[in-house]
Amino acid sequence: MNYCSISKNYMRKLAIIHFNPIELYPPVMNWLNFIGSQPDQQMEVRVFTMRMDPAKPLFRPNNPSIKIRRSGQFTSRATAQKYSSYMAFYVNTILGLVTWGPESVLYYETLSSLPAWVYKKIISRRFGLFIHYHEYNSPAEYEQGGKLTRRLHRMEKKLYPIAAWISQTNEDRMHFFLDDHKMIPGTNQFILPNCPPHSWWTTRKRNVKDAPLKIIYIGALSLDTMYVKEFVSWVLDQQAKVIFDIYSSNITADAKIYLQSTNKKLVNYYEGVDYFSLPSILSAYDVGVILYKGHIPNYVYNVPNKLFEYMACGLDIWFPVGMKSALSLVTTNTFPQVKALDFSTLDQVTLSSIIDRNGLEYKRSEYNCENAFKSLFARIK
Repeated sequence: MNYCSISKNYMRKLAIIHFNPIELYPPVMNWLNFIGSQPDQQMEVRVFTMRMDPAKPLFRPNNPSIKIRRSGQFTSRATAQKYSSYMAFYVNTILGLVTWGPESVLYYETLSSLPAWVYKKIISRRFGLFIHYHEYNSPAEYEQGGKLTRRLHRMEKKLYPIAAWISQTNEDRMHFFLDDHKMIPGTNQFILPNCPPHSWWTTRKRNVKDAPLKIIYIGALSLDTMYVKEFVSWVLDQQAKVIFDIYSSNITADAKIYLQSTNKKLVNYYEGVDYFSLPSILSAYDVGVILYKGHIPNYVYNVPNKLFEYMACGLDIWFPVGMKSALSLVTTNTFPQVKALDFSTLDQVTLSSIIDRNGLEYKRSEYNCENAFKSLFARIK
């Protein structure tokens, strides 16, 4: 028997569990494309997730060998259909793990943990467990959250000491997470930031003095938890020197009504767009804004993927000074500029002062998901 041939052709099995539809999470889609682009990956990948809204297009990885198993229908409404979908997802995912027998399992967030817990505790202990959190949830938030999430978190904590990898998106979130869960070995702690692909990088140097200044916001929108009214008011005060466009597929009803009531020539709301079309859209703008008020620790200690996406496409970036984890990315001597502003006192901010580039040197973004994913991929292999 040719044992060398068997070893060479062996394909390691990686199961990825993501409770919510992966179409809503760009970092997961980027991760799958990263795996699919590795020439010597020697890895068979199956993804277990929920079905997306039938009216919206499904994500298809760049490598057709990556199989995506969708079960249950994603919905945010508390209905019988919602709970039957939960059951369908969990049962089908557990059966998929048991019958396929992966050597590595990566799950995202607490709601995805149940199949991994069953597989690890009941079926097989001989596999590598990898855990990543898109968001940081404090113990108080877990206790005040839904019953299912609370119970699953109590169960998944027993997995932490034996996991091969546990990651948060930035150092601050990991610091708080480790303070909450002191049983995690130091060798299993990792940072996995949400960066776009290297292909998004641009060397285009915008002249932000051209009028009108074009500003964009992309992502979820709420009047309660974001500086929407404050920023729109500032835009209108600039007397047509600024145009503000918003792209969102996750917007509260009152926020949509508010935006539709503003000056349509200066403030425009558009439905959300496909993630992979963002580079072409962002290329038409000068500044990207982030509007989080930081109402919970997750948003105070937050470096959102949109910040890296704006940066990759060469936009200046303005974000609220209360976003403490993003402060380390503020620029001083280079452009495109990353600025932290007090969004509660925008009336004191002059347009000329925040777009001035005198004495600044151009510096392209250095952040991309390929560099971020290398350590995770190597650990799994």
